[in-house]
Amino acid sequence: MDAKALGSNIHKYRLAKGLTQDAAAEKCGLSTNYFRQIELGHKVPRLETFLRIAEVLEVSTDLLLVGNLSWAAATRSNDLYQKIERLPAKQQNYILDAVEALVCGIDRI
Repeated sequence: MDAKALGSNIHKYRLAKGLTQDAAAEKCGLSTNYFRQIELGHKVPRLETFLRIAEVLEVSTDLLLVGNLSWAAATRSNDLYQKIERLPAKQQNYILDAVEALVCGIDRI
């Protein structure tokens, strides 16, 4: 496991959530020092701790583990596909039409 990539991802998602290291550590039941060591890539958390961090940051564990942004986008696309697939056909078509319009017009943004 790439501890630096894991720590960097935890740091990124903590900031996106608007949490300080102190607040995130407290919510995870960890000392601030230990949480900081994880973010710096100096420590790798145990599985239980890793799962708690993901829960507090409200992010999937695969996104914390990923070191490749394109893989993360593929995972996110798959998650969205599964959600869309559960919708009635009419709603699926609305969403697909909207996505197609966005993709076709992306060069104009």
